Order: sequence, then structure tokens, then C-alpha cells
Amino acid sequence: MESKKTKFSRNKFLYRAYKYRFRDDKQELKYVMDHLKSGDLALDIGAHKGGYLHWIRKSVGAEGKVIAFEPQVILFDYLTSAIANFGHQNIALHHAGVSSQAGSLKLYIPKAEGGTSPGATLESRADTSQGHFLEVPVYKLDEILKDRTQKVNLIKLDVEGHELEVFKGAEDVLKNDRPRIIFECENRHLNDIQVEDVFDHLMGLGYTGHFFYNGKLTSLAEFDASVHQATENGEIVDKRNYANNFVFEAKGS
Repeated sequence: MESKKTKFSRNKFLYRAYKYRFRDDKQELKYVMDHLKSGDLALDIGAHKGGYLHWIRKSVGAEGKVIAFEPQVILFDYLTSAIANFGHQNIALHHAGVSSQAGSLKLYIPKAEGGTSPGATLESRADTSQGHFLEVPVYKLDEILKDRTQKVNLIKLDVEGHELEVFKGAEDVLKNDRPRIIFECENRHLNDIQVEDVFDHLMGLGYTGHFFYNGKLTSLAEFDASVHQATENGEIVDKRNYANNFVFEAKGS
């Protein structure tokens, strides 16, 4: 299945990026663009089809750099085509996932048209009958970035339940660089932990949290998973009140 190719189209790529920016994730991408400047270093972990990558790259400019990770080989090939087609020189793209230890892990890709899925995860799943597995390399951020010559300014993260493992492998980066972090986190994607465990880990490193709710960034003190992430049989109960995108910033930043 992973031998399929996703044909690259400039128009489709840009349409998706603009749809994210001005409709789907309008406030999230505004936050990203408001907090990046020319020359910055940013990470895009779980780049998927480049909806965020386009704007992160644009924000850091030719003098900056984006290090991106995408474990689904079809999407990695697609993004490679996009980078070549647009002639971008400020993106370093890795066919890999990110975790608490370097090596390799099994990536579960739910059944979807085209052989890729936004729900692909390095976490175990109870029912894998409707998808397939792919062995993928994984990096530990503290290792791959140990020779960095500038600090990481922002991390965007979308890893379908593997958030805590990524953060555990990035404690040097988080403690020393103090990057802003924007990430998706949902109880329905987690296995043996809750979203609060992820939040507590970051707060233990000196971070404070917010979540996007009703079009604005709201203090994490107002977040209630029983309300803002209510699900039934894995399905969202109330999409209007559902919140799954979070921002964490180092105290004093």
C-alpha cells in the first residue's frame, strides 16, 4: 500500500494551506505567524500535507529554517515534491517520527483512500483490522538537535496521542531554548494517560498553558476535559464546545 504516490499539484497544495490559514485553523495559524520572525528556527512534527509547514516556512523567511518530520512515506514524498516544486531552501524534511528514544517504531495508518491518514499514530490501538502498519525511523529531539547553533523558537506538533513521548525526548530543548509549543492533544487518542498528564509534564518544565476555544486563546485553568473533549464511542459529542489545540509558553516569555 505504501508504494502508492500522491501526485503533487501546486494549486491543491496552496488551496489546502489557505484553507487552514483562513478557515480550519485560523486562530492557530495566526498565533504561529504572530510569534515567528525572519531568521527563526521552528519544528513541524507531523507535517502531513503541509498545511502548517507552508506558513511556518513563510514566517521564518529565507534567513530562517524549518525542520519538519513526516513518518508516512507517501506524504513525505509528497512534501519532497512540494519543496522541490516551489524551490524552498529553508526546509529540512525528515522521513521519520519523533519519540522519547531514537530507533524505529511501528506506525499504524488507519484505512483511508490513498493509503495515508491524518490519524496515523505511533501509539498502540485496540482495533487495527481497518488499517496497516509501517515500520518507521524515529528521532529523539534532544539527540537530533544536540549540535544546533541557534535556539528553537517554536514547535508545532500533531502526533495523534504520542505527545508525551515527544516531550520526554525534548527536555534539553524545552529547558534551554524555551520554545513556544502549539499542539493537538485529545483523550480519545491517548491510551494509558489523560491530557492532563501531558499538561502536567510541560508545567513541570516551567510552562503555562492555553487552549483555543470559541475563536480565542483561553487560559488552561478554564479547560475541562469532560466538557471540552466529551466523546461517546470515540465520536465527538458536541463539536461546538470541543477543544483539542493547545499552546504552552515558558513562564516569563
